[in-house]
Amino acid sequence: MTAAGEWELARQVGISRTVAPLLAVVIDVYVLAAVRAARGRDIAAALAVMGGAQVAAHLLRTGHISASVALVAAVSLVAPVVIWRVHALAGAGRAVIAPEIPKPTVDLTRVGTPPWRPVVVKAVSPAPTPRREVATARVGPVTEKAPESPQKPSADLVVRRLYERLGGRPATRHIVEALKAEGLPHSDGTAREARKRVETKEPELKALPLA
Repeated sequence: MTAAGEWELARQVGISRTVAPLLAVVIDVYVLAAVRAARGRDIAAALAVMGGAQVAAHLLRTGHISASVALVAAVSLVAPVVIWRVHALAGAGRAVIAPEIPKPTVDLTRVGTPPWRPVVVKAVSPAPTPRREVATARVGPVTEKAPESPQKPSADLVVRRLYERLGGRPATRHIVEALKAEGLPHSDGTAREARKRVETKEPELKALPLA
């Protein structure tokens, strides 16, 4: 409906019949670009141009106004103004991506440093700088890792001996009694876990009949 009025306006101001439909295309392009860019001022301006074209076309058709110099000039400037605004709206939707700045890493090294000496913590900058900031932090002596508890190997050894002593696969109660006799933890769960570890190492034991 708006395209028909815009085409009529173009014809009334002297634009040829073949070019006149392009006025409707130009105005519609401006409206779509403004809506997609979500720019309130341009949306209002685009709708004002579209509405003004409808009013002018109807007034010309009913004879209330004539094709004056001002009207002809205004219609002729629609296309250049739309080109300018659409170009501006196309750039408005582009997001500016700031380059990501890498975070400085911390180098904690104490190779060859005695435990009573302070550890030097160096802040490594992402870009080479003439001066590097150095901070110190005092730590206590390095605690050696405690030796692994011999409980599991002892329990596994007790369970492994049961296979030879019973001549078959020991039941849970056999394992519980054997662990209890050795002074080791002897719950049903502990017994089953120990048997599982032994049979994982020696899968053929799992095929033996239950003793």
